[in-house]
Amino acid sequence: MGLTTTISPDSSSDKIINTKTPPPLHINSPMLESLALSKIFKEENSKVWMKVDALQPSGSFKIRGIGLLCNNLISNKDLKDVHFICSSGGNAGKSVAYAGRKLNVKTTIVLPNTIPEATIEKIKDEGANVIVHGTIWDEANTFALELAEKEGCSDCYIHPFDHPLLWEGHSTMIDEIYQDVQNGICEKPDVILFSVGGGGMLIGILQGLERYGWNDIPIITVETIGSHCFWKSYQEKQLIKLEVSEVTSVIKTLSTRSVCPEAWEISKRFNIKPVLVTDRDAVEACLKFVDHERILVEPSCGATLAVLYKKLPTLLDLNPKNILTIVCGGNGTSISQLNDLLITLPPN
Repeated sequence: MGLTTTISPDSSSDKIINTKTPPPLHINSPMLESLALSKIFKEENSKVWMKVDALQPSGSFKIRGIGLLCNNLISNKDLKDVHFICSSGGNAGKSVAYAGRKLNVKTTIVLPNTIPEATIEKIKDEGANVIVHGTIWDEANTFALELAEKEGCSDCYIHPFDHPLLWEGHSTMIDEIYQDVQNGICEKPDVILFSVGGGGMLIGILQGLERYGWNDIPIITVETIGSHCFWKSYQEKQLIKLEVSEVTSVIKTLSTRSVCPEAWEISKRFNIKPVLVTDRDAVEACLKFVDHERILVEPSCGATLAVLYKKLPTLLDLNPKNILTIVCGGNGTSISQLNDLLITLPPN
């Protein structure tokens, strides 16, 4: 499978046209039991399972939806006329840049100025142009939309979390989990834990659960204090948008002012329990996890792991025997950065 070329009859130049759907850009990630995390729940006689999307080729789950969307955007187009433009807190940009390199498409990523230089370099290494604009993702996104309109490629603007094809792509995670259950690799989860930023993964996971009639599985969503738009929406029983001054978390890949409307709507059909942890909780969990599992993840993923390491009552009250955590990955970290953060973060 791949791209085929045709010669345009109305032009002297060759046009590279995608006439065949390329293969998916994501991999089927492993489902593994964490013995270290299961040991924490020994008294409860519970097992902790990990869906390890940190091993995706772009470093995070984002490539599932972004790969599907990018493949769709180039369908029956001259690749020389396509220009992917994406605003990002880091991981979506890395996935779009990876897709652009694999599909041979020009790519521009707009990032806020809070993104670490190491993350910017990773995106540039994929061959993408990088523009730094604004202090939070919302400001970078406004600039990206204006750039796409100016460049005449609004149809190839890629939102990092608010698009039906993104959600469809992310739902493949549940397809794989369902097959693992059917094949006896793991048990059907009694609860699923994962982090929430803009809500794209949330929608994809819930859509996948509905596809298999798994609406009965409780969901624990995790945010950090200072990136808590979904948690606050639940408290106020309506979709809210945080003030810019409320977005104080150092974990920028979670720091959006609001989840997308579809995330709020679909969440009403599930038993969802939003919880908050501190930035310090998330960073400490990342350091423990890399020691226990030899997998480095960024604090946006560590926020969910913190729920396990701290054995929060919200989880224990469900009395789950098979706990599934989505190890969503992330590119914006290193062990030295995590240790540096611990020095600057206040104690709990």
